[in-house]
Amino acid sequence: MSVEKASFAALCRGCRAILGWSQSELAEKTKMAITSIARIEQGAINPRHDTVMSLFRVFQEAGITISQDNYRGGFSITVDAHLFEKQ
Repeated sequence: MSVEKASFAALCRGCRAILGWSQSELAEKTKMAITSIARIEQGAINPRHDTVMSLFRVFQEAGITISQDNYRGGFSITVDAHLFEKQ
């Protein structure tokens, strides 16, 4: 598995875990097939640009902002404080 696939897979799993969503909930919110979500989170596929943007948009609407670090090749996640009030 490439670093990019592994990194994006971890990002999706992490955001979904923060939000407390199942794969089926994320699939519903993004209007994607649950099998696509599972394959992305396994690092089995390289998602298309529009798929990545759809995932980013859904996470952002829920209170998670993702920033790509082009210099180091990673990413950072900013979580809105209101998400911690649920817990």
